[in-house]
Amino acid sequence: MLGSSKLVRGAYMVAEENEAKIQGNPCPVHDGIQATHNSYNSTANWLLQKIRDNSNQGRQIRFVLASHNQDSIKQAVERMRSYGISSEDRKVILAQVYGMCDHITYTLGQKGYPVYKSVAVGTISESLPYLSRRSHENSSLIANSRQERQLLNSELKYRIMG
Repeated sequence: MLGSSKLVRGAYMVAEENEAKIQGNPCPVHDGIQATHNSYNSTANWLLQKIRDNSNQGRQIRFVLASHNQDSIKQAVERMRSYGISSEDRKVILAQVYGMCDHITYTLGQKGYPVYKSVAVGTISESLPYLSRRSHENSSLIANSRQERQLLNSELKYRIMG
């Protein structure tokens, strides 16, 4: 038996809020960013525990951990190590949108972790709303772009100077 899932952070916040209002249900979106981080990280940990606990019971659990949050990815990788989940097992795939946090994806790939880059496909009018939502949800990445630029500059200098 195979169980698979994809864990994302905030991908449909506005739609979920609007749908809850229409249905007369409480809003399922967390009140603040730290509550969102805590929920995401604890769910990722729960899934990793399930992989660890079911490793010898004939059930294969796999999931995609989709996040641009460097701390969440670092925490998941550390837990994978501590739980004995090998990157070679390909039970956890780490994913980001192409062009966002590429330094994280490339570093993970170089270390042997299975990685996935999501690419928006379609006309500009079809793909721009998707990319706009990703950009809005990941506005904290703007601050991280300085770090990414520094890493790229260091790598460029290393390749040129040797």
